[in-house]
Amino acid sequence: MSLAQKLGQGLAQQLANPRGRAGRLLGRAMDFANRHPLHLAVDLLDIRPGEDVLDAGCGTGAALAEMRRRGPGSLTGVDRSATMLKMAQGRLRDGATQVLGDLTAMPLPDRAFDAALALNVLYFDDAQRSIVRELHRVLRPGGRLVAYVTHAQTMDGWAFTGEGLHRLYDADALRAALVEGGFAQPAVRVHEVAVTRSVRGLLVCARREG
Repeated sequence: MSLAQKLGQGLAQQLANPRGRAGRLLGRAMDFANRHPLHLAVDLLDIRPGEDVLDAGCGTGAALAEMRRRGPGSLTGVDRSATMLKMAQGRLRDGATQVLGDLTAMPLPDRAFDAALALNVLYFDDAQRSIVRELHRVLRPGGRLVAYVTHAQTMDGWAFTGEGLHRLYDADALRAALVEGGFAQPAVRVHEVAVTRSVRGLLVCARREG
């Protein structure tokens, strides 16, 4: 394995579960990189007063803070990284509930949320342990999901997204992942967005039926 491949693999592991000082630095960098898709995703989620809202893979709490700013409601963030949750707690104080947990088996009850956000987490989904199935499980009937991933055409050029490290998506693959996870195909809509001149992303909106 080349040095570049080793560095890429190390970065991919940190992205999946940020830890320690390097994880804190990565969290701040991701906050900066994600600021545009974050706002687009929160806009699409269209949170209403009094709703129970989940941020799956909440990281440093940036999206939770933005949702809290927009109106009253019950906010819950789940992340597998204790480092990220500590940063979120410092940012939010008592403004949201943070839960340490694996997104493929979230320690949350069925049908607990009206809306869910999932930014840059579906790369770590696989057929055996599906994040999408978990998101479907915790949404109430009629509940809304908005998820964001960077487009496969962009990620193909990044050293840390090699085979076995990330699941990559174009629009069709992202739509298929949502349908495989339990969302009805007519209720799944994928939008391609320009994040920067060189980075393209995909936002998917879905609704849980009965």
